Amino acid sequence: MRVLVIYPKFYVYGGGEVLVVRLCNYLSRRGIQNSILTTDMMPEIRADLAGTEVIIEKTRGTATSVRGRYQLELNALAEGVKKHQNDFDILNPHNFPSEIAAASGVKPVAWMCNEPELYLLKDHPNFRSILSLDRLYLLLLFLREKSLVNKHIRHAVVSDEYNAARFHSIYGIRPHIINYGIDYDFFSVSDAASQPHGDDLTGKFVILHVGMLTPFKNQMESLKALNEVKKQIPESVLVFAGGGYDEAYKQQIDAYIREHELSDRVVFKGHINRNKLRSLYRKTDVMIHPVKAQGGWLSPFELLSAGRPIIVSRELTASYIIEKEKIGIVTEDYARAIADVYADKEGYRRMAARGREYVKEHLSWDSFGEKMVQVYKAAI
Repeated sequence: MRVLVIYPKFYVYGGGEVLVVRLCNYLSRRGIQNSILTTDMMPEIRADLAGTEVIIEKTRGTATSVRGRYQLELNALAEGVKKHQNDFDILNPHNFPSEIAAASGVKPVAWMCNEPELYLLKDHPNFRSILSLDRLYLLLLFLREKSLVNKHIRHAVVSDEYNAARFHSIYGIRPHIINYGIDYDFFSVSDAASQPHGDDLTGKFVILHVGMLTPFKNQMESLKALNEVKKQIPESVLVFAGGGYDEAYKQQIDAYIREHELSDRVVFKGHINRNKLRSLYRKTDVMIHPVKAQGGWLSPFELLSAGRPIIVSRELTASYIIEKEKIGIVTEDYARAIADVYADKEGYRRMAARGREYVKEHLSWDSFGEKMVQVYKAAI
């Protein structure tokens, strides 16, 4: 079996990128030939791949509009599929617009739909208020995507039951459900390199929010929760970790921080590598994860691997797992949940310890990889 993974651009090392690296390394260990087709890749991601060929299909030209950038990316990926598809048995697109490029080819497709990105993009707050050319482009492209998916894609994979129901309602296809894997062995270690040492978080009650600065990751809700608990928890500090941001949303966040005098309680770490993220997890007292129903799957389980308590939104697509297993707080009242964790640190550490065992027993990348191989075989 020969697998071509298609991914638009590796410009951060987030959850989607980790998934591709772990999947490809699993395929390589199994002796399954695999390559990645993309428009760009960070050196640190390429360094983590073991035995995977990387095919770079550069975008041609430049664009300043949203529609222009997406079209350049789509054109490059489609050209790459046309050039290389005959060397492979299965196309495995991840993330928009890879599925459109793959569906325009002739080989069987197994779509890893981490989230229905185009469906969500067309209703992004930046486009919703006005019928801009960008939104019109996304609406038309969404109609094209639905048509291509219905004609050419028979197998798709999502991470949980919520995403499966949403995917079926959008595309009329019942996808396979495969829970993501978690790097338990990496995030559970407690060696000296990952232990807290003197820095700006020493002596603080650290509330962590992981994710790119976008409305879907909902950093504003975390700020509101901090503002509510700041008097009750004088040593509280909110740490944002995540690269890249929505410029308009960042301005709203900055304005809220100024208005409520939170500048000495908010730390922006930006994009940090995984070693630094592991160290930050060890300094965390609680994670707040008020995300919308888009992505954000890995971070809470990574923090549980480190034995730290988590607070997640009901909209998190994996929240039903956390609630069913009683391994975290699922709520929309984030301030009260933070206060509860602060008041009963040991009780919530015990809850996190149960979560740590759940991750170890149920969420491995080998299990994810094996189930993906079965989907490839079905599609072929």
